[in-house]
Amino acid sequence: MTARRLWFLFCLLTLAAGARAQPSPPLFAPVPLAPTPASAGGLIVSEEGARRALALGFAATAAAQAEALVARGEGGPGRDAAALILAAARMELGDLPGAERALAAHSDTRPPAYRLRAGLLAARQGRVPAAQAEAAALRPESLPPEERCWLYFLQGLVAEAERDAGRAGAAYEQAFNAASSDWQRARLRLTRERFRLAQGEVTETQANALRDQAERYAGRGVGADFAAQHAVALNLLGRREAATAYLQAQIAAMPDGLSIARDDLRLVLGLIAGPASPAGRAALEQLLAAGADLGEQRVALQLLAEAAGSAESRERLRRTLDDLLMRAPAHPLTEDLLVARAELALATQDHARAEADARDLLARFPSSPQRARALAQLASAAWDRERYRTAADYAAQAAAAATDRDAAASLRLLSAEASYRAQDYAAAAEAYAVAADSPPPGVAAGSAMFQEIMSRVEAGRLGEAGAVIDRRADDPRFDAVTRWQAEWNLARALQAAGQREVALARVARLREEPGAAGRPPELRARLAWLEARLAQDTGQSEAALRAARAVPDRLAGVEPALAAEIAGLARLVEAEALFDLGRGEEAAAVLRSLREGGARTEAALQSYLVEADYLADVGRLVDAQGLLIRFADEHRDHEYAPDAIFQAALNAERRGEDAYFREAYLLLEEQLVKRYPRSRLVFAARLKQGDLLRRLGDFAAAQRIYEDLANNNAQHPDILQAQIALADCHRAQAEGDSSHFESAITILERLRDLASASPDLRAEAGFKLGDMLAQRDAQSALASWWPVVDTLLLDLDRAAGLGVEGRYWMGRLLVRMAGVLEQSGKGEEAREAWRLLAARGLPGAALARARLDSVPAEPAPPAAPSS
Repeated sequence: MTARRLWFLFCLLTLAAGARAQPSPPLFAPVPLAPTPASAGGLIVSEEGARRALALGFAATAAAQAEALVARGEGGPGRDAAALILAAARMELGDLPGAERALAAHSDTRPPAYRLRAGLLAARQGRVPAAQAEAAALRPESLPPEERCWLYFLQGLVAEAERDAGRAGAAYEQAFNAASSDWQRARLRLTRERFRLAQGEVTETQANALRDQAERYAGRGVGADFAAQHAVALNLLGRREAATAYLQAQIAAMPDGLSIARDDLRLVLGLIAGPASPAGRAALEQLLAAGADLGEQRVALQLLAEAAGSAESRERLRRTLDDLLMRAPAHPLTEDLLVARAELALATQDHARAEADARDLLARFPSSPQRARALAQLASAAWDRERYRTAADYAAQAAAAATDRDAAASLRLLSAEASYRAQDYAAAAEAYAVAADSPPPGVAAGSAMFQEIMSRVEAGRLGEAGAVIDRRADDPRFDAVTRWQAEWNLARALQAAGQREVALARVARLREEPGAAGRPPELRARLAWLEARLAQDTGQSEAALRAARAVPDRLAGVEPALAAEIAGLARLVEAEALFDLGRGEEAAAVLRSLREGGARTEAALQSYLVEADYLADVGRLVDAQGLLIRFADEHRDHEYAPDAIFQAALNAERRGEDAYFREAYLLLEEQLVKRYPRSRLVFAARLKQGDLLRRLGDFAAAQRIYEDLANNNAQHPDILQAQIALADCHRAQAEGDSSHFESAITILERLRDLASASPDLRAEAGFKLGDMLAQRDAQSALASWWPVVDTLLLDLDRAAGLGVEGRYWMGRLLVRMAGVLEQSGKGEEAREAWRLLAARGLPGAALARARLDSVPAEPAPPAAPSS
């Protein structure tokens, strides 16, 4: 492959190579002629967090998270799922117009989950006919099991509005029986109380009669019931302050033996005054701390959580929870208090506190109904902290424990993506396969299919990846764009694995196989371009030229903008093929045609890069460098502008003089590092700057660059290159300064023994370590080399993993080792090193054979005389 093709592939295929050093990187590399494939992990964490916060009563937190998801402006099922969470949260907060706006943000498909919320909102607004219509259109089996209780609840509201008390009572009882947990029953009770407070009409006379009854039966349970009804009547008459003061007086006068009645009044006071008011908050805190009814206490906790929308209110709730959890004996709702405090900690990014509370719950209450939520909280905290392997494990456990079908599906997909990010691709592939068959709300099945394929690609199971694509080809959910994204990534992986011909053969087969004509025209056109691209990348320039020129015939029926983009990229392949065939003038004419009229198409912009690469190939480095700098200056916002500067600096370096080394350094500093500080190429640019400074003899400055890279980019995939370069810098400054010598030795020893390092890098570190030690002590050098030989060469499986560079360094190591052995008078051991070098065919094998031929073997010692 020529440098030009390497450059073009670098632009297209390594866009994400350094992205892991940046926060929240895209999971997948960009794909030409299609949107960059999206990952669902961040969406799931946010959506699951909003759903969990809503279930635990943190309605303000849930609303904020769901609103952020809706505000992204991304259509489709993801936005719809967030809109439904937002609508429910707004209803919990009493913001009925906000709930209406949330439902309006939903697409017009009106699935059962939408109709359920629309019916509840209509009932809350007093629009009984609309609520009745939505309830009548729903069947329990059309909803997930955990939502069916709300349908029964809606039926009860409608029956109550129609004054059918028997039917209403039966429906409410069915709702409470269908609830999936005590926590959900508390939510139902809270919602029922709110409807009771907001619905109905009352006169001043009726309110006075209720007050008289409360006074008549004062000190008895029935009197407390009349007192609560009188307070509700005052609230309906618009006299909230009077209702609040009345309830406070009734609670204060309540005899000690009526604790249940006192709790009822505290709950009504919390509802009427509101949990954000001092009176309402105090009543709810008292109910939560010392109430006699666990159901009412859960309602109180949910109301207090609902009011925790500001930093001040969250801190106040945290102090309340701290106090309750410190009491002895333990509070009867300890499990709920722990999971609520963990959720509160997540809302404030206090991951350590959230993890501590969730783990405490799991340790003390292994069978807790809150187990699934605690595990989901641990998964969320681990995800936020980029501890993906841990997140995958907790998400899988949470999915297994979840009773909510949609939540379980979301958590399974989260586990898959966390496994992918943790590079456990085998586990990710299996999890994605399950998710593709039952995707969670908000995630397209095709997306999970794509991610299953990518997991197999990253695991190196390219045959399996191709088989999955072929198996999914007839699934309508595996749409044309997703299929193209998968085919492109598979072709890229095959190229990287040295299987370019296999990649080309696959695309050619796709063109010829039965049913190819029935594919969407956009997919046929993309595959036609890919066939041309792959032919060029495999050195088949004649075939590439023919294929590129045939692409326009495949554009019928393709949307005009996409057709123009495909045609332009095909012309680029045509130009590359012409350059390789020695038809430079024709190639240049093709590139000029792409730029006619100041065109700013993707192909027109890339044409500058293709031409610059050709100029560099034929030795016109100055012209190539100038064209790249011009491109970067004129198109600063283009994604390839940093790449152009980087390549321009490499061209300057190739000119081979100190002045050009300095020019290359300044290009990287001023036009890449400073201009594009978040570019994925900053690390590579800084690494190259260090190399340039070493070529200029400024090892101290180079050392500072390598130290900065090593200290601030611990997760970068090329971090070990910076560390070994730092060791080289220390070595260059070691003469007369033992601290530099010791620093180099320390780094090289660690890299030699680092199991996660590549065999090539370990071989390089091992050679350099012994080479340094040999200057002081031959035995130390030999002792440092032997583990490298034993681990990387004598172990045949590991030896097979050595690349070209690794074999080079192993060859140098054995040559140097044999020399040291000879100088130490260990001729036979030296011959063993020469023999090993020759037997493995390493660089230096010819020298080894010559040495073995020129130096006779030591004679064997005489045999001992027989007795």
